[in-house]
Amino acid sequence: MPKSIDAIAETVRNTKHPFRQVDDRPGKPKKHRYERRKIKEYLRQADWSQQGV
Repeated sequence: MPKSIDAIAETVRNTKHPFRQVDDRPGKPKKHRYERRKIKEYLRQADWSQQGV
């Protein structure tokens, strides 16, 4: 089904996302992979030090 130029232009001009639920959901916090891995390593070392005590 071909769309008219007006329908395409309206879609481009409209700033609202076509799916209404997407705008309502908060984005995933953007953490760097390095930071996540570093924190996991600290937790792992803390577990090992507690097991040794």
